[in-house]
Amino acid sequence: MGLSSREYKLMLDTDRFVGDVGTCRPRVSDFWADICEKLGDEVDAKGKLDVLKPKKQRDVFFLDTEGTDLYRLSNLVFRMRRPLGSDGPWSTTLKFRHGDRLLAAAQTFHSGDDEDIKFEEDVKAMPPAGTPRFWALFSRSVEAEFDDEAEPATVGDCLDPYEDFGKISLPPRNAKVFRVGDLRIREHVFEGGRLKLSEDVSAECALILWWNEKSHPNPAAAEFSFRFDLEDGEASAGAVRNAWAAMTILCASPWVNPTGPTKTALVYGAAEV
Repeated sequence: MGLSSREYKLMLDTDRFVGDVGTCRPRVSDFWADICEKLGDEVDAKGKLDVLKPKKQRDVFFLDTEGTDLYRLSNLVFRMRRPLGSDGPWSTTLKFRHGDRLLAAAQTFHSGDDEDIKFEEDVKAMPPAGTPRFWALFSRSVEAEFDDEAEPATVGDCLDPYEDFGKISLPPRNAKVFRVGDLRIREHVFEGGRLKLSEDVSAECALILWWNEKSHPNPAAAEFSFRFDLEDGEASAGAVRNAWAAMTILCASPWVNPTGPTKTALVYGAAEV
């Protein structure tokens, strides 16, 4: 299966986004203004970041066994989310994440609808050592609807919408699952900005803020990303070169926390994948 998109991700300093989603909006605008200034003539930044789509403002949680065996032994992440305030069905995502592109591409699980399958590359910043360093993860993710009002109670309940797991080593289907880290996250996605990487490639930007409903009123995680689609798994050298330049420039921003935990690390306590 060929890669459908590449996404570049940077963790931001959460102390710069104090308060709730309303009070954070001016800080989001300040962040975007800083990006536009720093990129300057190197990469053209367009638009602005704002909360645009109600369906992108969501309740989110993750399920796994007590020992997080789906994640740590099977390289699987099971996520449930739906729009804030909704009592409708949950959208579930099962994601296989790995640093080996071929291994991620070889996965075969699906939910019966090929349109719900994504194969993506994430490029993330590592703490700088003289110059920024980046590393990639590959993920095959499949979405499904979970109509049951009851929260899944076992591994089998979580995996029921999916089939054809091939040779993935899975925990017993009767193993009980729990909310990972006892987290219930309120997610707000600010969209609308774009980075023009070439004449033909424009990357969509997003700033994602996570609040943990059970703890501090300030965001628990802040992530900026920009992504663009690939054609047959490829992109032009110019677009990729400019994306790399943008990451390098943004890593020097005081808004960026290169050692900050990723969203996955926040949930699972560490992030091997």
